[in-house]
Amino acid sequence: MTYLPKILSGILTSWQHLIVATCLLIPVSAEKAYCFDTVSFKQFSAQGIPVPSKVDLTKLPLGETFTVVHSKFTLEFFFNNRDIFGFILKCEPQSGILVHLCFFRSCEESPYDINQFIVRPYEPPSGQTFFSVKFPQGLQYEFQGLEFLSY
Repeated sequence: MTYLPKILSGILTSWQHLIVATCLLIPVSAEKAYCFDTVSFKQFSAQGIPVPSKVDLTKLPLGETFTVVHSKFTLEFFFNNRDIFGFILKCEPQSGILVHLCFFRSCEESPYDINQFIVRPYEPPSGQTFFSVKFPQGLQYEFQGLEFLSY
C-alpha cells in the first residue's frame, strides 16, 4: 500500500506536464503554420491590376491579382512565381484561350516555352471558370514572360 501514493504522484506529475505543454501550444494558430499566403479571388476581383495579354513576369508585384482584357476574353489571374491560378470572366464560344509561358521576357519563340490551353475553341467554360497552369516538375529554369492568346 505504501507504493501506491508514489505511483499516483508520478502519474499526476506526467499529466501536469502534458497539460502545461498543451496550454502553451493552443495559442499557435493553424493560419501561421503555413508558409504561403492565402489568396481569394472573391476578395480581390474588383481590384485586379490591369495588365496586357503579354506580360513581363519579372516586373509583376508579388501577392496581387491581375486582370487581362482581350477583345475575345477577360480573365483574372494570380501568379506565385511558379504556378498560375485564375478565373475566366468572359470568353467567346468560337475562340479558345492559350497560355504561353515564355523563356524570354519579350515572349519571342524558344524551345523552352510552354503552351497550354485553358479553354479550347467551341468548348466554352460552362460552370468551371477556374483554371490553373502548373509549373512542370524538374525544370532547371524559370519563365520570364507570360502571354494569353486567343486561339
